[in-house]
Amino acid sequence: MANWSRMSYARLVSAAHTLYTNARANPDIVAEMTEFGYTAPDDYDAGLALLADAHAATRDFSAERADALAATAASDRATDHLQARFIADRRRARRAHPSGTDGYSALHLAGDAPRAEADLIQAAATFYNTLTSRPDLAVPIRRMPSERIAESLALVAAARDADTAQAREDGEAQRASQLRKQAISALRAHAAEMAASAEEALEDHPQLRETLGLLERS
Repeated sequence: MANWSRMSYARLVSAAHTLYTNARANPDIVAEMTEFGYTAPDDYDAGLALLADAHAATRDFSAERADALAATAASDRATDHLQARFIADRRRARRAHPSGTDGYSALHLAGDAPRAEADLIQAAATFYNTLTSRPDLAVPIRRMPSERIAESLALVAAARDADTAQAREDGEAQRASQLRKQAISALRAHAAEMAASAEEALEDHPQLRETLGLLERS
């Protein structure tokens, strides 16, 4: 007897399709299965509906996973762009505002720039917002006109939006993955139960078992 619980998804859908469609179409199988409580065509159509659900859930998951990967790539690009700008500007700010000065403290120039994405975005936002509210701190920094500060804040907003989009897409992909698991589990359980009944109902009919894909080949 086939081990339905360990079948790959590809083998499962193929075996389930053979089981449901061939059983539904064969009057002899229908007659034998009636004694085990299976009614044609409803019970076989129910199996085919579960098969369709598994196909749909798999398609949805593939689409959501692709969206999540695209969102991750977009977030990485936005963060990398911001990081390059922020680190360069922060380096110039440290030269203009050495340790112990008001600017060094106000711009949080101690230590290295954060590497974690959320921390980096927040640190960059604080840095450029401070330069906006304290233009006197921007004056001594080389190549730090107001236009560059505004552009940098736009990069902060883009990175934050991309990070939010990534989190949303990751959540949708996780939900789609869970729905796919549930759909496949329902199909697997239904097909396994019907196959076990068919094995017993058709014990003396190897050709009919073969029609359903249930005959083990030596």
